[in-house]
Amino acid sequence: MSAPPKVSRELQDAVQDDALRAARDEAKHRAVRQMEGYDVFKNMVSVAHLRPRNLPGDASLMTAADRAAARAPAFSFTPEGRASGPASTPGATRLNAADATQLCAPSTAIEFEKTWRRSCKSADARWRYLGVTAGDSTGRIAKLFKVEINGTVLSELVSALAAGYVALPQEETEGETQVEWGGANDVKEIGKRVAACMTELATCGRFALASKLLGSKVKLGVVALVDALVARGAVDEANADHLRLTYGVS
Repeated sequence: MSAPPKVSRELQDAVQDDALRAARDEAKHRAVRQMEGYDVFKNMVSVAHLRPRNLPGDASLMTAADRAAARAPAFSFTPEGRASGPASTPGATRLNAADATQLCAPSTAIEFEKTWRRSCKSADARWRYLGVTAGDSTGRIAKLFKVEINGTVLSELVSALAAGYVALPQEETEGETQVEWGGANDVKEIGKRVAACMTELATCGRFALASKLLGSKVKLGVVALVDALVARGAVDEANADHLRLTYGVS
């Protein structure tokens, strides 16, 4: 027995409302993850329910590719129906050992975090991107995070510095590629730049609060990093004690 017409219409309207709400929620979450401005956020949400005109209306006739395209939000396509997306951040390309130094240093915290989240997936990529961002210019990190550096970002930056520097070889082996980070090309000089970066992070906005959120694993990394800096002659004991006190591991 079929449902009365009124009930069927109400059910259909409810299904459509749920689908629209889900599409808009997905667009909102994607805009937030991409850290876009309000105008882009608004546009992404406003077209979230649209679908390409050239897709068949009958789902049973759709290919797997068509169904995948149908699930994609409208802002993933150009007016001509070609796949697209938001403009990429300058320098936000997949990092590797060969091209990390070709990236442009970010000019804002948003640019930095976009590249950090999208392209720096490995510890090595993060270490090298920090070399581009902070290693060759005193003051850039403090400028990027002048207003605030949150506990998550601070933890990730400190962990990347610790993992990258501790992993460097004590001495170069004949035939190996020369170590380079932030314009420096020996372990001691790199250590001095890493120590300067750690000191500079402590001048960022709300550092005192963010540093209290460092986990035990991050703090162990700080201990290992400071010990390596001392062992390799990059800092003296007085500066090492200052770093330990600053990061709460003394």
